[in-house]
Amino acid sequence: MPLRFDFGIQKFQNFINSGRYQHLPLILMRDLSSAENGLKDSGKSQSTPPVTLSVIFPAFNEEANIRCTVEAARLVLPKLAQTWEIILVNDGSRDATTPMCDELAEQYPEVRAIHHVENRGYGAALKSGILAARYDYIFFTDSDGQFDLQELENLIEWAGHYEIVTGYRAKRQDPPHRLINAWGWKTLVRMVLGVKVRDIDCAFKIFQRSVFDRVQIRSVGAMVNTEILAQAKSFGMRIHEVKVSHYPRRAGKPSGANLRVIAKAFRELFRLWGQLRNVTHEQPGLFRTEAALAEAPSFQHENGYDSVRGGSTVLAGRLNVEQAGRSAARNRCFVD
Repeated sequence: MPLRFDFGIQKFQNFINSGRYQHLPLILMRDLSSAENGLKDSGKSQSTPPVTLSVIFPAFNEEANIRCTVEAARLVLPKLAQTWEIILVNDGSRDATTPMCDELAEQYPEVRAIHHVENRGYGAALKSGILAARYDYIFFTDSDGQFDLQELENLIEWAGHYEIVTGYRAKRQDPPHRLINAWGWKTLVRMVLGVKVRDIDCAFKIFQRSVFDRVQIRSVGAMVNTEILAQAKSFGMRIHEVKVSHYPRRAGKPSGANLRVIAKAFRELFRLWGQLRNVTHEQPGLFRTEAALAEAPSFQHENGYDSVRGGSTVLAGRLNVEQAGRSAARNRCFVD
């Protein structure tokens, strides 16, 4: 009668830890753990949720991080979504981020690269990415690798029940001066706009696509998260918060603590306070506004974007990816 080996990995680990067989190679235990994790992962892949997902990575001078971030996303996303895409928005980088984004777009069919010729700010980069998104859920995070993309699964679990699901950093891995700035900013936003979110600027958020049928993006800088959530609150949209991990930056320098960026955020905060007083439920959102502009015979954006450049339609600083003529490189376009 054949022996049955059904006592499980945990019991086998206890058996080894008893001390009687400590001479067995440690690699055996690692292989068993890997096998167990592989079984769990294969179970997930067999039950991939019917989610279509656009993932946006704004990037400014992220040559040391962008490839690693994209590669990590490509490993995770097939387990989380039935259909997905990655949109890289290079916001006028001065390092090798531009050719690296193009290389990734050439290498992987699910990756697209959008380039701002000049640095226009975090809000402008996020806006370009959202307008290029094609799927039902829109997620964005930074390109610096400070978040664990596997934790996106925890946001997706709630995304069908809430218009917006936002992460909050359990333990923020930033220098002390940035932590102080963040605390002061959160307190000010609560006082001025009444937005009571634990971590308003956490760059780990997922939106139902319909959010941007009503929500506008006018902020070009770091104020963009506050602007989106303040409008959502005024429209009665549901917001859910999920704790996420935060890790030290692998390389490069953050731009959020730059004095010029902070000054712009304060100007935009009080401008937003004035704008929100006039927001009505009839306000056309980002997608509806851009659709209307697409039908206009000519358009000149206040910041100097041309309606047509190089045969490609540019709407409020974005390239209409579905209809525009593209450059010679596949999945690559410029926003001037």
